Amino acid sequence: MIINLEYFAFFILLLAALLLAIRQMSVALDELDIARFTLWTGIASVIAGLPMILW
Repeated sequence: MIINLEYFAFFILLLAALLLAIRQMSVALDELDIARFTLWTGIASVIAGLPMILW
């Protein structure tokens, strides 16, 4: 039971990080900052790929 709760908490943390990265991507696009948009796109891609890498 505890292990399932830890997995759930980890995925919630990943989801929150992914949503924050997507928000930063949106802000970078609004400011037409392509370099920062590219950086946040890479970060979001790594966050989205973590569950496949770790399991």
